[in-house]
Amino acid sequence: MLTEKSSKKICLLLSFLLPLGIMAAVSALYGFYPFGDRSVLMADMRYQFVDYYAAYNKIFFGNDDLFYTFSKTFGGDMSGLFAYYCNTPLLFLLAFVPNRALPGGILIIMSVMLGLCSLHFYLFLNETFGFRISSLIFSVAYAFTGYMTGYFNCTQYFYSVALLPLVMLGLIRILRTERVSILYIVSLFLAVFSNYYIGYMICVFSLLFFAFQYFTCYTDLQEVKEHVRSFLVYALSSVLAVGMSAVSLFCAVFSLRGQKSGGLPFSAKLNFNPLDLFSGLYTNAFHGNLSDGLPLIYCGVLGAVLCLLFFLNRNIVRREKLLTAALFLVLIASFLFDPLNVAWHGFAHPIGFPYRFSFLFSFFALYTAYVCFLHIGGAFSLRHYVFVLVCFLLYSGYLLLSHNQYAGLRQIIITLCFLLPFLACVHLCQYGRQYMLPVILGMGLLSCADEGYNAFQSIGTYFSDLSSDEEYSMKAYTDFVDETDGMIETLSEQDPSLYRIEKHYRRSNNDALMFGYPGLSHFSSTETEAAKRFMGALGFRDNGNWAYYGEEGSTTFADCLMGVKYLLSQYDTIPRPYMPLFTEDSRYAFQNPYALPLAFLTKQSAEEVLPADAEDLFTFQNTIAASFTGTPHDIYRKVKDVTVKTENLTVEGSLYRKTDPKKDAWIDFTFMADSGDLILMHFDAPDRQDTRIVVNGLEKQPYFTDYGWNIRAMGFYQEGEAVTLRMELLQDQIEVTDFSFYYEDWEELKRWYEDVSGDQVNLTKEKSSRLSGRAEPSSPEKTLLVFSIPYDKCWRITVDGTKVSQVEAFGGFLAAEIPAGKESFTFKLRYLPAGFLPGLLVTIVSFGIFLLLICFDMGCFRREKKL
Repeated sequence: MLTEKSSKKICLLLSFLLPLGIMAAVSALYGFYPFGDRSVLMADMRYQFVDYYAAYNKIFFGNDDLFYTFSKTFGGDMSGLFAYYCNTPLLFLLAFVPNRALPGGILIIMSVMLGLCSLHFYLFLNETFGFRISSLIFSVAYAFTGYMTGYFNCTQYFYSVALLPLVMLGLIRILRTERVSILYIVSLFLAVFSNYYIGYMICVFSLLFFAFQYFTCYTDLQEVKEHVRSFLVYALSSVLAVGMSAVSLFCAVFSLRGQKSGGLPFSAKLNFNPLDLFSGLYTNAFHGNLSDGLPLIYCGVLGAVLCLLFFLNRNIVRREKLLTAALFLVLIASFLFDPLNVAWHGFAHPIGFPYRFSFLFSFFALYTAYVCFLHIGGAFSLRHYVFVLVCFLLYSGYLLLSHNQYAGLRQIIITLCFLLPFLACVHLCQYGRQYMLPVILGMGLLSCADEGYNAFQSIGTYFSDLSSDEEYSMKAYTDFVDETDGMIETLSEQDPSLYRIEKHYRRSNNDALMFGYPGLSHFSSTETEAAKRFMGALGFRDNGNWAYYGEEGSTTFADCLMGVKYLLSQYDTIPRPYMPLFTEDSRYAFQNPYALPLAFLTKQSAEEVLPADAEDLFTFQNTIAASFTGTPHDIYRKVKDVTVKTENLTVEGSLYRKTDPKKDAWIDFTFMADSGDLILMHFDAPDRQDTRIVVNGLEKQPYFTDYGWNIRAMGFYQEGEAVTLRMELLQDQIEVTDFSFYYEDWEELKRWYEDVSGDQVNLTKEKSSRLSGRAEPSSPEKTLLVFSIPYDKCWRITVDGTKVSQVEAFGGFLAAEIPAGKESFTFKLRYLPAGFLPGLLVTIVSFGIFLLLICFDMGCFRREKKL
């Protein structure tokens, strides 16, 4: 027989290892790397997070830092992105994982965090209620709630969710001892620091859970008054924990100003039909519908059954039942009513993922289920089990009759197959200890099977076609990484200076972050609207959520202005006056001989050049070119005499509607080329639409799409050749508010570059937030030093050791006015995120107070009594 001490150690180990075993089995079944050749990268993990995690290596071991990055659009604050996506300490280990093995490293760390969820919940239950082997069943269930498997691609949430049980355990310690709990402070600090978004939700829930525990423990007014000290200790401890994370919080709050948000006002309607909510408790009810689905409240069939039985349990007092029901009602009301839902999300509508606090429901459901299980002896009779079964059958009937999209006949049958044996196990648990161990073992196996199957199905919903190995193939991923890494390394060896690189192909919009080069594409919830708008003003793709260089970029001048010195392409010839450098496999590297450095000199008139003042995107670029020296440079010349004809269309202003929906319809834009220069096009429209673009019989890339709505090349045509662009409608109507066709004059571009390249400006990157350089103006009129990075007041600029004020150039670039008459000067730039210094001060003070509390707790300041 095992001693109790040995049993505790074994159960503690199992609480961590069981979720790892289940996750390993799921991964092996799907063939996830390192178990197979399929990548675990899915949804946002595939298109965002893996690239952010790749940046760890450059930050910890390269010359990037946590303050600023050149790999985010054309530069930007890094602290906000890091605070939201990358602050989890366990994820820091990915800094040691090479890019090609990141999917495997991510899967291992995700699995470890699932293990921590179970381990922490196990510790919470056993300290709160005493040691019981049965707590393993509920701790594993917490690791595989619907939230964890549904949000499987959102690893930035996992660690804070795993810390929730420790936060609640620390809170209970405060209630019981009315003293400061080191565990509470440390765990809440780590939860907020790791992800301030989830940390905020935990803080709100801690208040609700404290009230629930407080009024459960203290039943009369006199007791409530006597123990008010515990609330004061809880409140001050919470403030201290949040204060310890202030250096990250303050940077995040200031960084996120001006970035995307769902905003207000609130909706007066219910978010969904209340009767549909509990369909989420059925096994395999998740279908990948995070953005418009129901809250993810699955907590295992056993957890749901015991939650219902809790309110029928004759061993539990009515007061506790009423308080439990009240807390459940608060959470359910928060799901249903938009103002409450928005309050849980920091008073801003979330963009997708509408109920990100639903893990709190699952936590409380499992807590309630375990309380019910502890009071199971003699608590139920046959009528209670019949009542549960009837409730299940009636609700299942409603789901079938209403054609519920989440739980259908399959989900009902699977759930019933687990429900019946669980009810039998609950019944047997009431009758003597001789049945307890085998029954608990059976419940544990059934529960693991239920949760493992649900996890397998939930994770599978992210893969649109698991029979297609190419889309999620590790080989495709590693081939791309190796190929791109090799080309970037070759360029770095040949040219170690500071410049931008872009590509005509992509794995994601965040490739620059993965490979650590300055680029022009980026996608995250923390990108500023101003940066995206400026990219759009230069003719690149701005779809509102991200800015993207695109398969064709914008114009040659835009490349030159932004300092794109090298271009990688899948094509051996491109419509650019660039020099071919080398080829690697099926990729080609080109050099832009006219690229400006990332710091250059212009006249002060550049401050007055704004996108809004230009006639269109092309004239804006001509105006920028002219502002350098004051000499006009018509690099872009408008195509004249464009005729517009339609077929099978009724035209109402800018709206084109099919006359006969059954027939083909198109718009023809026709003109005569008056030179052999490259012709570019751009169309304005209020929204995305489905069309097909054909130029002189040659089909072009799709337009008006998420990725393809930028300035595009039509091609080269002979002087006097007729050019017809046909826009075929693939839907009943489209709207085109404006169109532009321009010639790009490469000879004029060359003349412009020769005019402006006489200045000597050298820029050195010491760290991504520390730049320095030296400049020698070619003309005394050039008194504006411009940097092709976004205007940001957090930059501190000095010229010859003297601080100068920032100004904005071209409506988006950072610039500084230089005193006239300087033949040469040195300059330095330092970036310090807004909020960093006050946040650091609050963090230092908070940690100081925390250390004093530890010393008091250890008795360091107690005087020894003399004999």
